[in-house]
Amino acid sequence: MTKPLLHRIVALPMPALAILACAHARAAGDDYRIDPVHTQVTVCVSHLGYSHPCGRLHVKSGFFHFDEGDWSSATVDALIDSASLDMGDAAWSDKVRSAFLDSSRYPQARYSAKRAEKNGARTGVAHGTLTLLGRSQPLDLKVTFNRAARDGYTLHYIAGFSASATFKRSAFGMTRDIPDVGDEVEVRIEAEGLRDKDAQAQSAAGDKE
Repeated sequence: MTKPLLHRIVALPMPALAILACAHARAAGDDYRIDPVHTQVTVCVSHLGYSHPCGRLHVKSGFFHFDEGDWSSATVDALIDSASLDMGDAAWSDKVRSAFLDSSRYPQARYSAKRAEKNGARTGVAHGTLTLLGRSQPLDLKVTFNRAARDGYTLHYIAGFSASATFKRSAFGMTRDIPDVGDEVEVRIEAEGLRDKDAQAQSAAGDKE
Protein backbone atom coordinates (compact mmCIF):
# COMPACT_ATOMS: atom_id res chain seq x y z
CA MET A 1 0.00 0.00 0.00
CA THR A 2 1.44 3.38 -0.99
CA LYS A 3 1.75 6.13 1.59
CA PRO A 4 -0.78 8.50 -0.10
CA LEU A 5 -3.37 5.70 -0.24
CA LEU A 6 -2.77 4.91 3.44
CA HIS A 7 -3.32 8.60 4.29
CA ARG A 8 -6.59 8.63 2.36
CA ILE A 9 -7.88 5.55 4.21
CA VAL A 10 -6.92 6.95 7.62
CA ALA A 11 -8.68 10.20 6.70
CA LEU A 12 -11.97 8.42 6.00
CA PRO A 13 -14.83 9.16 8.43
CA MET A 14 -15.67 6.45 10.98
CA PRO A 15 -18.84 5.19 9.19
CA ALA A 16 -16.81 4.56 6.03
CA LEU A 17 -14.14 2.72 8.00
CA ALA A 18 -16.85 0.57 9.59
CA ILE A 19 -18.21 -0.34 6.16
CA LEU A 20 -14.73 -1.32 4.99
CA ALA A 21 -14.24 -3.48 8.09
CA CYS A 22 -17.56 -5.27 7.53
CA ALA A 23 -16.74 -5.88 3.88
CA HIS A 24 -13.41 -7.40 4.86
CA ALA A 25 -15.10 -9.67 7.42
CA ARG A 26 -17.58 -10.90 4.81
CA ALA A 27 -14.78 -11.56 2.33
CA ALA A 28 -13.06 -13.78 4.86
CA GLY A 29 -16.15 -15.99 5.23
CA ASP A 30 -17.84 -17.22 8.39
CA ASP A 31 -17.74 -20.16 10.79
CA TYR A 32 -20.92 -22.16 11.29
CA ARG A 33 -21.85 -24.63 14.03
CA ILE A 34 -23.58 -27.66 12.52
CA ASP A 35 -27.21 -27.84 13.62
CA PRO A 36 -27.81 -31.52 14.50
CA VAL A 37 -31.60 -31.08 14.45
CA HIS A 38 -31.70 -30.02 10.80
CA THR A 39 -28.73 -32.05 9.57
CA GLN A 40 -29.31 -35.56 8.27
CA VAL A 41 -26.94 -38.21 6.93
CA THR A 42 -28.58 -41.02 4.97
CA VAL A 43 -26.74 -44.12 3.73
CA CYS A 44 -28.12 -46.68 1.26
CA VAL A 45 -26.75 -50.12 0.27
CA SER A 46 -27.98 -52.85 -2.04
CA HIS A 47 -29.80 -55.79 -0.40
CA LEU A 48 -29.36 -58.85 -2.63
CA GLY A 49 -30.04 -56.61 -5.62
CA TYR A 50 -33.73 -56.40 -4.68
CA SER A 51 -33.64 -52.91 -3.21
CA HIS A 52 -31.38 -50.24 -1.74
CA PRO A 53 -32.60 -49.78 1.84
CA CYS A 54 -31.41 -46.68 3.65
CA GLY A 55 -30.48 -45.81 7.20
CA ARG A 56 -30.20 -42.47 8.93
CA LEU A 57 -27.28 -41.31 11.09
CA HIS A 58 -27.09 -38.49 13.62
CA VAL A 59 -24.36 -35.86 13.44
CA LYS A 60 -22.94 -35.53 16.95
CA SER A 61 -21.13 -32.22 16.47
CA GLY A 62 -19.09 -30.23 14.02
CA PHE A 63 -18.52 -26.97 12.19
CA PHE A 64 -17.82 -25.62 8.73
CA HIS A 65 -16.25 -22.46 7.36
CA PHE A 66 -17.75 -21.03 4.21
CA ASP A 67 -17.33 -17.97 2.03
CA GLU A 68 -19.81 -17.84 -0.83
CA GLY A 69 -17.33 -15.81 -2.86
CA ASP A 70 -14.33 -18.09 -2.27
CA TRP A 71 -15.10 -21.80 -2.02
CA SER A 72 -11.38 -22.63 -1.87
CA SER A 73 -11.31 -21.43 1.74
CA ALA A 74 -14.11 -23.79 2.82
CA THR A 75 -13.47 -26.35 5.54
CA VAL A 76 -15.66 -28.84 7.40
CA ASP A 77 -15.21 -31.17 10.35
CA ALA A 78 -18.09 -33.37 11.50
CA LEU A 79 -18.46 -36.25 13.96
CA ILE A 80 -21.11 -38.84 13.05
CA ASP A 81 -22.65 -41.02 15.76
CA SER A 82 -22.34 -44.59 14.40
CA ALA A 83 -24.47 -45.95 17.24
CA SER A 84 -27.36 -43.76 16.10
CA LEU A 85 -27.96 -45.66 12.84
CA ASP A 86 -31.69 -46.20 12.31
CA MET A 87 -32.77 -48.61 9.57
CA GLY A 88 -36.45 -48.26 10.44
CA ASP A 89 -36.60 -51.56 12.34
CA ALA A 90 -35.11 -52.06 15.81
CA ALA A 91 -33.69 -55.57 15.26
CA TRP A 92 -32.26 -54.68 11.85
CA SER A 93 -30.73 -51.48 13.20
CA ASP A 94 -29.07 -53.39 16.05
CA LYS A 95 -27.63 -55.96 13.65
CA VAL A 96 -26.15 -53.38 11.27
CA ARG A 97 -24.72 -51.33 14.13
CA SER A 98 -23.00 -54.35 15.71
CA ALA A 99 -22.12 -56.60 12.75
CA PHE A 100 -21.15 -53.94 10.22
CA LEU A 101 -20.34 -50.69 12.01
CA ASP A 102 -18.91 -52.31 15.17
CA SER A 103 -20.30 -49.27 16.96
CA SER A 104 -19.39 -50.48 20.45
CA ARG A 105 -15.72 -50.34 19.44
CA TYR A 106 -15.96 -47.44 16.97
CA PRO A 107 -18.81 -45.25 18.27
CA GLN A 108 -18.22 -42.47 15.80
CA ALA A 109 -17.09 -41.73 12.27
CA ARG A 110 -15.56 -38.46 11.11
CA TYR A 111 -15.56 -36.42 7.94
CA SER A 112 -13.15 -33.54 7.45
CA ALA A 113 -12.27 -31.42 4.45
CA LYS A 114 -9.73 -28.64 4.10
CA ARG A 115 -10.64 -27.39 0.66
CA ALA A 116 -13.46 -27.13 -1.86
CA GLU A 117 -13.79 -25.97 -5.42
CA LYS A 118 -16.74 -24.35 -7.15
CA ASN A 119 -17.83 -25.84 -10.48
CA GLY A 120 -21.21 -24.18 -11.04
CA ALA A 121 -23.36 -21.28 -9.96
CA ARG A 122 -24.19 -22.98 -6.65
CA THR A 123 -22.36 -26.30 -6.87
CA GLY A 124 -18.92 -27.60 -6.08
CA VAL A 125 -16.82 -30.41 -4.64
CA ALA A 126 -15.44 -30.72 -1.12
CA HIS A 127 -12.20 -32.71 -1.03
CA GLY A 128 -11.96 -34.49 2.29
CA THR A 129 -11.33 -37.61 4.32
CA LEU A 130 -13.74 -40.09 5.89
CA THR A 131 -12.58 -41.97 8.98
CA LEU A 132 -14.63 -45.11 9.62
CA LEU A 133 -13.81 -48.23 11.64
CA GLY A 134 -10.45 -46.69 12.50
CA ARG A 135 -9.43 -46.28 8.86
CA SER A 136 -9.17 -43.04 6.89
CA GLN A 137 -9.81 -42.80 3.15
CA PRO A 138 -10.24 -39.81 0.79
CA LEU A 139 -13.85 -38.95 0.02
CA ASP A 140 -15.13 -36.14 -2.19
CA LEU A 141 -18.59 -34.69 -1.61
CA LYS A 142 -20.67 -33.21 -4.43
CA VAL A 143 -22.09 -30.09 -2.78
CA THR A 144 -24.97 -27.77 -3.58
CA PHE A 145 -25.16 -24.49 -1.70
CA ASN A 146 -28.87 -23.91 -1.06
CA ARG A 147 -28.99 -20.54 0.69
CA ALA A 148 -27.65 -18.41 3.52
CA ALA A 149 -29.93 -15.97 5.33
CA ARG A 150 -31.27 -14.95 8.71
CA ASP A 151 -34.08 -17.18 9.96
CA GLY A 152 -37.14 -15.07 10.67
CA TYR A 153 -38.19 -17.39 13.52
CA THR A 154 -34.98 -17.89 15.50
CA LEU A 155 -33.05 -14.87 14.15
CA HIS A 156 -30.03 -17.16 13.63
CA TYR A 157 -28.03 -16.64 10.45
CA ILE A 158 -28.10 -20.03 8.72
CA ALA A 159 -26.29 -21.57 5.76
CA GLY A 160 -27.69 -24.74 4.21
CA PHE A 161 -26.29 -27.35 1.83
CA SER A 162 -27.15 -30.63 0.14
CA ALA A 163 -24.36 -33.12 -0.61
CA SER A 164 -23.83 -36.64 -1.90
CA ALA A 165 -21.06 -39.20 -2.34
CA THR A 166 -20.38 -42.89 -2.88
CA PHE A 167 -17.67 -45.07 -1.40
CA LYS A 168 -16.69 -48.72 -1.07
CA ARG A 169 -17.23 -50.05 2.44
CA SER A 170 -14.55 -52.65 1.78
CA ALA A 171 -12.00 -49.81 1.69
CA PHE A 172 -12.61 -49.51 5.43
CA GLY A 173 -12.32 -53.23 6.11
CA MET A 174 -16.10 -53.72 6.18
CA THR A 175 -16.25 -56.82 3.96
CA ARG A 176 -18.97 -58.85 5.66
CA ASP A 177 -21.60 -60.37 3.33
CA ILE A 178 -20.26 -58.87 0.10
CA PRO A 179 -21.76 -59.16 -2.52
CA ASP A 180 -25.14 -60.06 -0.96
CA VAL A 181 -24.98 -56.77 0.88
CA GLY A 182 -23.56 -54.26 -1.59
CA ASP A 183 -20.03 -52.93 -1.35
CA GLU A 184 -20.96 -49.49 -2.68
CA VAL A 185 -22.51 -47.12 -0.16
CA GLU A 186 -24.54 -44.15 -1.35
CA VAL A 187 -24.49 -41.16 0.97
CA ARG A 188 -26.85 -38.19 0.99
CA ILE A 189 -26.45 -35.25 3.36
CA GLU A 190 -28.77 -32.37 4.18
CA ALA A 191 -26.92 -29.90 6.41
CA GLU A 192 -27.59 -26.60 8.14
CA GLY A 193 -25.16 -24.51 10.14
CA LEU A 194 -25.71 -21.64 12.55
CA ARG A 195 -23.23 -18.80 12.15
CA ASP A 196 -21.07 -18.80 15.27
CA LYS A 197 -17.61 -17.29 15.66
CA ASP A 198 -16.87 -19.88 18.37
CA ALA A 199 -17.98 -22.86 16.26
CA GLN A 200 -14.49 -24.34 15.85
CA ALA A 201 -13.69 -24.10 19.55
CA GLN A 202 -17.02 -25.66 20.51
CA SER A 203 -16.48 -28.49 18.03
CA ALA A 204 -13.02 -29.18 19.43
CA ALA A 205 -14.40 -29.22 22.98
CA GLY A 206 -17.15 -31.66 21.96
CA ASP A 207 -14.57 -33.90 20.32
CA LYS A 208 -12.83 -34.34 23.68
CA GLU A 209 -15.97 -35.46 25.49
